[in-house]
Amino acid sequence: MDSQHNEHGGHGEGAGVHLPDPSVWPLIVGLAALVVGIALIWWSRDRSNDFSGPILGAAVVCALVAVGGWAYDDSRMRKKAEAGHGGHGEGPVRFTQVLTFAIAEGELAAARSAGGVIDALENTDLRDVDGFQDLRVIVTPAGSGPAQALAETTWSAREGLAGYDATRQTLLDVITAHTAQVVPGSVQVFDMEVVRDTKDVTFKFGLGAAGALFGALIAGGFMIGAGLTLFQEDATVVADGGGGGETPVANPFAVTATDNKFDKATLSAPPNTDVTFDFTNKGKAKHNLSFYQSAGGAVIKEGEIIDGGATTKVSFKTPAAGNYYFQCDLHPTEMKGTFEVKEGATAPGAAAGGGAAAPAGAVTVTGTDNKFDKTTLTGSAGKEFSVTFTNKGKAKHNISFYDKQNGAVLVPGKSEGEIIDGGKSSTLTFSPPAAGKFFYQCDLHPTEMKGEFTVS
Repeated sequence: MDSQHNEHGGHGEGAGVHLPDPSVWPLIVGLAALVVGIALIWWSRDRSNDFSGPILGAAVVCALVAVGGWAYDDSRMRKKAEAGHGGHGEGPVRFTQVLTFAIAEGELAAARSAGGVIDALENTDLRDVDGFQDLRVIVTPAGSGPAQALAETTWSAREGLAGYDATRQTLLDVITAHTAQVVPGSVQVFDMEVVRDTKDVTFKFGLGAAGALFGALIAGGFMIGAGLTLFQEDATVVADGGGGGETPVANPFAVTATDNKFDKATLSAPPNTDVTFDFTNKGKAKHNLSFYQSAGGAVIKEGEIIDGGATTKVSFKTPAAGNYYFQCDLHPTEMKGTFEVKEGATAPGAAAGGGAAAPAGAVTVTGTDNKFDKTTLTGSAGKEFSVTFTNKGKAKHNISFYDKQNGAVLVPGKSEGEIIDGGKSSTLTFSPPAAGKFFYQCDLHPTEMKGEFTVS
């Protein structure tokens, strides 16, 4: 068998090629996007929490760092590949060993079958050999006569190829072992230096990595959407005391807890009055509702700690007018709020031992920037009408009642609402003097926030 060695040295176009390794960055970026989604759900659910905002910010920063790391690593890999691509740059010189041989006529099928020479070449594992980069096996079938075959290995350095030839079974050994299939005297061996290589070494985004990133983004988006749907605040509805056709509202002074949040940030009651708050725990952890003079101050009333799914009543006599404090004693930094005691506030529920609940004519109105959630309200002439206004905007708002647009106050001294900050609530109680069509508005935004008040 003939063996030829053709080596090209000197200062030719040495084209060292570096193929990019599989990257873990797509998975890291996908996980970072998932963490951002979870943090966004928490923040949107509980913006008052001292940790939700910082954790969301930290998650966003981590995601940006991951994207930046991915971009940097991609750029580094591209430059490393381009350093030896097509003669651009002075990359390390590669070497290749090419073996050509002929397969005897009628033996091609046997050569490709299990145990044949082609099968043996294809299953030769050289990945543990220093400097090995690539193995290719090419066969040219012939209509008649012997078929031509070629086996090529590629090496990053001359030393790797030399060590392979000297220390282990080579492809030449595999070929010469199949005497029944290989035409005698047809084997030739060429050891060559690669002077130019047009193999595409552009960085390609792996299918598995792309699938992992896409799946993580889809899961993150689903969690964000599901979280915003499941954890959104319950809609505020209005009660008109029977006759206006609007949906009755549940006790506006009942307090509900979840893990770990109250459904109200502000509670109110009149001074020196026996009151009862209905407290429901809808979380899984234990919670309670307690009232204090201030954060960390003296106890006004300490509520019973109850399990998830349980309900209890918190009854006590309110102190003098002023701003006080309420909290869950088990989660005081997360579950807390302001207890406003003021003249004119509606008693929150029946007094201990019996008493009247909130007035039948009580309604609720919610304001945002700059809109009321209702543009019509109804009441009865000569009967007490109570409206609790909650400001869910960022600007200051109020609600006031007039005999007409730009007219006089409907009930002087009683139907002008307190201007309150975002997140606050205020209750206005008066008796409409007569039946008719009247007007209500926010005094700070009268052209945008307005509605019709019908008294029968």
